Amino acid sequence: SATLSQPGLVEFLKEEKFDAAFYEIMDFCGPALFHLAGIDKIAIALSSASFEGSFMYTGVPTVSSYIPGPMSEHSDKMSFLERVSNFLSLFIVEIFFPLMVRPWQQMGKAKFGEDFPNLFQDIAANNSLLFLNNEPLIEFPRLTAHKIVDIGGITLSTGHQKLNDTWSSVFDLRPHTVLFSMGTVAKSYLMPEEYKRTLRETFAKFPNVTFIWKYKKPEHRISEGIDNIVESVWVPQNDMLYDVRLSLFITHCGQGSTTEATTAGVPLIAIPVLGDQNRNAQVIKRIRTGIVLRKQDLANGQILESAIREMISDRRSTSRARTYHWRNERPFSPRETFVKNMEFMAKFGPLRMFDHYGKSLNFFQYYIIDVFAFLSLIVLLTTCIFLYVFRSILRTLGKVIAKSKTE
Repeated sequence: SATLSQPGLVEFLKEEKFDAAFYEIMDFCGPALFHLAGIDKIAIALSSASFEGSFMYTGVPTVSSYIPGPMSEHSDKMSFLERVSNFLSLFIVEIFFPLMVRPWQQMGKAKFGEDFPNLFQDIAANNSLLFLNNEPLIEFPRLTAHKIVDIGGITLSTGHQKLNDTWSSVFDLRPHTVLFSMGTVAKSYLMPEEYKRTLRETFAKFPNVTFIWKYKKPEHRISEGIDNIVESVWVPQNDMLYDVRLSLFITHCGQGSTTEATTAGVPLIAIPVLGDQNRNAQVIKRIRTGIVLRKQDLANGQILESAIREMISDRRSTSRARTYHWRNERPFSPRETFVKNMEFMAKFGPLRMFDHYGKSLNFFQYYIIDVFAFLSLIVLLTTCIFLYVFRSILRTLGKVIAKSKTE
């Protein structure tokens, strides 16, 4: 509301005569601004790797039988009950976007009149391109569409730096170095004390391993009394991941950390906390570059210790992780792919040739349920007619035979 109410903003955008625009899928302020500024060449950016449950945006049907949803805790190999759970979660996502737009829609109508277009159906759903933070080389294989452009790892295009002398000396302390970071949202200092105690006790059992723990409250003295724990409020994570001396990364499996680690070829212990982290962890499990623990497992020192020993000693996991270096040999970088597609859309868009008629069909038409029903009816009627005729023939023959016997 504040953005749309800013004096002179819409007039400024009109005067600039922008050729194209893009916005993040969760914010409908973008489509409203683009409509008011007269921009019809629109792309959508999605920060996660999953677009399941967004048929109106992509035109790609949701296949819940083997493709995990955005927040799913399952892999692509699901049991019956897991498929039920996945179907229900994706169904909720399908109805979420039309409901989410209502506040923006009501605000638009109140401010600009009743003829204000439907932000979801008339603008957002008519996008030309959808940029997805997805790396197809590691993601679950799935259906796609021409308008979907994968740019997973675009933030890594600038590369990485060699560790400075301070961090390099930390990496030289012991034969193995493990980085432990739970991202920026699930802060380590907010963990239950039981989890922190388990981590400290477990790390202390590995005297030949240096554990670098990203911990934002130095006053807690989380590493006090344990020589092989190095705590820091900030770490150059991407630079560390590319250092060959790093043996293991214990992570919450956020989208950014997952992409960085797999690109760098580092084995993982994934401990997802919320959102798409569960799905990302299943991706790691599927490509066998790491193992997955539940966050509740942090209360069990034996489980955590076993996982660390397995990943450090298992050369196969390290080898499999290193093989994903070939992602860096892709013919086009994510950044180049993004720029070229945006330039093409700006020059030739809107790209309506990417839209298929299936988006206009109802549920029964799209999945040809009406056709199956019609053909089933034909088969049923044909069978009934055949049985009726066959029964009539038998009855007639029976009468003829009975009559001949009587005579």
